[in-house]
Amino acid sequence: MSSINHVSAGVLIFYIGLMLVFVIMAVHYLKADNPSKTGLKGMLSGAASLIAVHFWGGYIGLYIPLNLFTTIMSLVLGVPAVIVMSLLEKLIS
Repeated sequence: MSSINHVSAGVLIFYIGLMLVFVIMAVHYLKADNPSKTGLKGMLSGAASLIAVHFWGGYIGLYIPLNLFTTIMSLVLGVPAVIVMSLLEKLIS
């Protein structure tokens, strides 16, 4: 039963982290001089960080799979989403 609570706590932390990252990124994009250029840079940096963690994270004991969810998260929210997913992977496993 404690493992169910542990997973529920991890899911709760995940959603709270996502909400915080979404607010931070929304504020960042709204303040930008050129939102489309800023968004494209965020998407590219998010994709690059996800690929880096996926392929080279094993050296530090970190693994984020490349799937539709993680790809969309990194493209929409950028590097902060990859950081949150990495922290959650370390906390849950």
